[in-house]
Amino acid sequence: MKIIVLALILALTSCGQNSSPEGRLSIKMDAMHQEIDSLKKQNTMILDSLNKMNQSLQKLKQSGK
Repeated sequence: MKIIVLALILALTSCGQNSSPEGRLSIKMDAMHQEIDSLKKQNTMILDSLNKMNQSLQKLKQSGK
């Protein structure tokens, strides 16, 4: 009886996401997707800033003429 309970406990504890290659791959893929989303947001913010700087430069050029 003790062996069955012990086997059941071991079976339940080894069923986590980290216990299989597929689970570990899934965790890594989720982390990569989050990083890509973060980089996309940063890229959008940088492009927006560059666009605003370009507009300011164009206004300066026009006022200097």
